[in-house]
Amino acid sequence: MDIRERILTAITWGEPDRVPLTAFASTLPRGQGERLARNLGVGLVLRPPAHVERHRDVEILSREYWQDGERRVRRTIVTPVGEVWETLRPEGAYATSNWIVEHFIKEPDDYRVLEYYFQDAVFADNYDYIREARRRIGGDGLVYARIAKTPLQEMLYFLMGMERFALDFHTRRDLFDSLYHTMRRRYEELFALAAGAPVEMVLMGDNISGDVVSRERFRDYIAPVYQRVRAALAGSGKLIGSHMDGRLAALKDEIAAADVDVIEALTPPPMGNVSLAEARELWPGKALWINFTSNMHIAPPAEIEAHTRQLLADWGGKRGLAIGITEDAPVEALEKSLAIISRVLEDY
Repeated sequence: MDIRERILTAITWGEPDRVPLTAFASTLPRGQGERLARNLGVGLVLRPPAHVERHRDVEILSREYWQDGERRVRRTIVTPVGEVWETLRPEGAYATSNWIVEHFIKEPDDYRVLEYYFQDAVFADNYDYIREARRRIGGDGLVYARIAKTPLQEMLYFLMGMERFALDFHTRRDLFDSLYHTMRRRYEELFALAAGAPVEMVLMGDNISGDVVSRERFRDYIAPVYQRVRAALAGSGKLIGSHMDGRLAALKDEIAAADVDVIEALTPPPMGNVSLAEARELWPGKALWINFTSNMHIAPPAEIEAHTRQLLADWGGKRGLAIGITEDAPVEALEKSLAIISRVLEDY
């Protein structure tokens, strides 16, 4: 059984030869450590979008500069109805992400600009890229299609930030909901493109956490989008996953009712607050593709081994479980921890 078969068997509740162990390709820089990890059976995960996006009337300008010894990137969206901009701080240690210092939405007029931006977009499929990615990865991992976050989560994380999101949700609901519904209408095209993509799974990159998303907002804004994705994928045989990497106990009932097959990136305690044993009881039928508890990568070897064995004992089998690395960690720490985790999984 190669790694690709192992992953798909596990998350569709078959009996794999061992619990799969994977890492996002971006978290394993190419080199000796990556080779050793892959020789131990660590699978690579690639997550290209099912679509490419261009614009008819909108320009997107990018300018790099330095501030207080740190690199900054100013991205400006220029439309016929105005401009909005964000400031990014590229993450320095691993160069895999950007931190948003200033978000696009700062005042009411910015909503109009972003609505124009989403209405102006033209989407096409990204299937050729996905096919080539699958050819390159072969049986060494899995390629799935990543859809954008649901509109509410896109607004929270990328467009507004937590403070503006909370204020405008309560004081400018007219503008808030207008943008949300514009995004929802356009996202139907993304769901249709995902349905035709040559992959076995599509994933909403939602970064769900009960510390930020209330039960009501999950029910009213997020769960209905999962239902629309399911409708778009009807007959395709594709699994639907959602990236739920936060503290999930407050949303246990809402997640149970959510129309997803795979809860991806669940992080066990002590960083998360739902254990694998609790997850299996709370969400029967939903496979877990967890994020191995990030703080454990820098723990002593005996603690890493004990924690891995406890995770397996909590879940109680190989069906419906995969273990992934979905967060950045020091590469030298990953080289150590992946070897230990892999050995435990082989024993199991």
